[in-house]
Amino acid sequence: MHIRTLNKRDLYSQYGVFSLLLGVLCYFIGFGHAVLIPEHTAPTTAATVTSAILTKVNSPAVDAAVSIDDHNQVQQDRVGLLAAKISREFPRASKDAPMFAAWIITAADKHHVDDILLASIIAAESSYRTTAVSDKGAIGPAQIMPKFWAVFCAPLNLHAPGDNIECSARILSHLGELCDSDESCVIQSYNMGFPRVKAGKKFSCVARYQEKVEHFKTRFEAGSYKECSCQSSDCAGCCFHISQQPYNS
Repeated sequence: MHIRTLNKRDLYSQYGVFSLLLGVLCYFIGFGHAVLIPEHTAPTTAATVTSAILTKVNSPAVDAAVSIDDHNQVQQDRVGLLAAKISREFPRASKDAPMFAAWIITAADKHHVDDILLASIIAAESSYRTTAVSDKGAIGPAQIMPKFWAVFCAPLNLHAPGDNIECSARILSHLGELCDSDESCVIQSYNMGFPRVKAGKKFSCVARYQEKVEHFKTRFEAGSYKECSCQSSDCAGCCFHISQQPYNS
């Protein structure tokens, strides 16, 4: 009886040791498998991430961003060229020429009018003086008459040069519709009003005004806007989208 009990204890002890060893073995097998799994799945994960990155790089959003950058570069170049032309024609306005050019191009694009025509109107009206005031009450670079256009151009501040120029662009757009895009009609109407032009009124001072505007328009048009790459010989080694040409004397 005593011997049988002892044998059972020995047997239980042996089973316990065996179970312990089996558990340890299973643990290491499981751990090793867990460690090996990332090695097998790593290439797939990397490929997935690479695919996602390529998808984002080739997405329409990136193309749109590149297009916006190109557009901004063209706008900056347009401003630079117009500023150079303003400085040439009006040396006293050279310091403010970049601001004038930016105001003109922004306003012209916003209201769908010719920026060169707008620049020429300002040249004829005020010679690019920000605080110009006429004896008839016209104010600012574009010589706006507040009593006629303040409501039409609201809420713009006609005493602020930038707003004054935008008001001018808005007026030119409006006159363009009234004149069926006839530029001669637009220029005359800006000076003496569309009703008089429509009625066929003729004034020598208006004719001289139109000649003056057209003269400046010819001067400001002396240059070309041309897209090109930095490697193109057309750009003369410069990373600009505008090819400047000499002014006609």
